[in-house]
Amino acid sequence: MKIKVFPEDFIVKELADIKYKKGGKYKIYLLIKKHWNTMDALKFISIENNVPLEKIGSGGRKDRHALTFQYISVPREYDLTFERENVILEFVGFSDDFVSPRVLKGNYFEITLRKIEEKDKDKIVTRLNEIKEWGYPNFFDDQRFGSVENEEEFIAEKILKKHYNGALKLYFTVTHPEDKKEEKERKQEIKRLWGDFEAVLPFCRTKVERDIIKILLKGKSKENMVKALNTIPKEELSMFFSAYQSYLWNKTLLLILPKYAEDLYRVKGKIMDYLIYKKIDDIKKFKDIRNMEIPTVSYKIPKVDENVNKAIEEVLKERGVTSSDFNLKKIRKSFFKSFMRKAVVFPENLFFTSFEKDEFYEGYEKIKIKFILPPGSFATMLVKSLSIE
Repeated sequence: MKIKVFPEDFIVKELADIKYKKGGKYKIYLLIKKHWNTMDALKFISIENNVPLEKIGSGGRKDRHALTFQYISVPREYDLTFERENVILEFVGFSDDFVSPRVLKGNYFEITLRKIEEKDKDKIVTRLNEIKEWGYPNFFDDQRFGSVENEEEFIAEKILKKHYNGALKLYFTVTHPEDKKEEKERKQEIKRLWGDFEAVLPFCRTKVERDIIKILLKGKSKENMVKALNTIPKEELSMFFSAYQSYLWNKTLLLILPKYAEDLYRVKGKIMDYLIYKKIDDIKKFKDIRNMEIPTVSYKIPKVDENVNKAIEEVLKERGVTSSDFNLKKIRKSFFKSFMRKAVVFPENLFFTSFEKDEFYEGYEKIKIKFILPPGSFATMLVKSLSIE
């Protein structure tokens, strides 16, 4: 089974509660894109229009391997235009409120599953109906972790443990599968030279990289390391922090699920495996986990279900950090904020078509599924849930 063979196979449309007003303080635009991730698109829009990036409001990041529709905002004194291949920016109207995660009501998905064998058709339909009734675990999926390739590459964890040199080294040297050969070689050379910052400087490509190395050239004290970390843009630091929080949240759910579901199936992920259930026969346990919310970890973790709190404590102990470590007094640009997230998710208005001939994979079939998910829930986890035997 294949997904995202074409961007049009994975359509995502933001559902937002935006109240339009003719004389509103903000201009609202619809950003339609494919082959671009949201942050790169916003950076280029910012540069081309000479608008500070922090002035552009958005609700969430959307996958580059998809056709996505999302809203962005800017104070009305600015005008946004952007013409690039695979990106369309349309003015929608004015509003007194800017676009942020709090205006999002969910995301609508249309996903085409391809290369389906005849023998798997009944299984897919059965699983779709099970998901309608029982939902699926609300894990953060692989794309949430960005360029992190293993569990020791979380920059945020290095910062929490005050391994500042290690955090900076990761910032410069972690490679992404999409990096070109030249970029991978550049990062490998920086890794080899790390510590000799005069030798590293010529390999820097961005102003931020150069500014960080110039600070480190003044000395390798903790004070300079912290100053260098504070040079990283707020948006990037926030991404590193949210990636680590998501990882810890996933680890917590992995510990909790076996207490509620007897039959769990392992699905492989990039840096960790996921556990998926088909159904939960014990009705009380099902009701409990259906209503369960798990907080992301921060300095102050809300007291919730006893099983949840114990699982969080166990995960933190395993990673060698404590909740008090999340109170970052020396990193000023960003911080860890706790929010509640449902343990399981139920797709709304889940609908699927009949199987059709796959025009791309000869001899196979395809099916289209449509549904709505709450903000922050991953449709790719639903697809992973279909794959279990």
